[in-house]
Amino acid sequence: MSSDITNSPTSESSVQSSESVQDSEVDNSAVMFGLPGEKLASCDGHGTLDILKITRILEEAGIPCCLVGTSALRYFGVNRLREWYICIPTAQLDIASSLLKSDPYANDYTPFEPLRVLRLYSLLHTYPRFKCNDISLWFQLIPSQDCHIDCKPSNFERSRMGLPYPKLDIYAQSLLDTYDLVSLHDLVDGMNLSEEWGNEHLDLSGTNDTTWAAQKNELIRAAVPSGDYSCLYELSTTAFSRKETWEVAVRGKEHRLGIKYPKKLFLTRFRLHNDSDPRLSDRIFV
Repeated sequence: MSSDITNSPTSESSVQSSESVQDSEVDNSAVMFGLPGEKLASCDGHGTLDILKITRILEEAGIPCCLVGTSALRYFGVNRLREWYICIPTAQLDIASSLLKSDPYANDYTPFEPLRVLRLYSLLHTYPRFKCNDISLWFQLIPSQDCHIDCKPSNFERSRMGLPYPKLDIYAQSLLDTYDLVSLHDLVDGMNLSEEWGNEHLDLSGTNDTTWAAQKNELIRAAVPSGDYSCLYELSTTAFSRKETWEVAVRGKEHRLGIKYPKKLFLTRFRLHNDSDPRLSDRIFV
């Protein structure tokens, strides 16, 4: 599998901290406050059909793409606030950005400065970001190198709304390889995945991709202000067993319920007893 980049906590304490934040009540409204007079994005403000249009523009231009990050987690049943991240093959990132800036698409999309807030382990502030004109909707293009996903159609599946997402095993493998524990635990809970599923569908040999982490750290060092604490933005390059990481993620489902989610009702934080695969439900937001 190829290399892609997403946020990857470097210690169990950081995982617990991040999970406690995300476990707080989440407002599922996709509405963002835009400029005065702007229209609401499609699908009650979620923007699903607007993003579908963008993915089709890219695909028709020969640029494969899929939705990653919190967008993918929501597709797989996770209750997270969503930002629209579109994964593009790294070699085609500039081509995709230029395409959306050119006629006739420049009438619909405007380059928008990425958020300047630096995030730990992240290069989001360096990637192309756009706003849909006259609509309260933003999206960002992410190079596949950043997501550790081989961005090609055979690795995608479609939501019932037609949006492209990485297949479940592809996405889970990327989270293992990048040691993104928070997202991995969310995915396990969203899909109620088992140890047996991982043994059958994932490569659990060896360790996470430390070469990928070291390469990303080089990019982070070049993209953040140098200082006494700039190293805190970097990923850990420690090797962790994929198999042990998977076992901890799966065996922790009940523990992550805590006192907030009654075990009589919940299988996981995001799944009730007798819930079906969330991908089979009619959902306008994915």
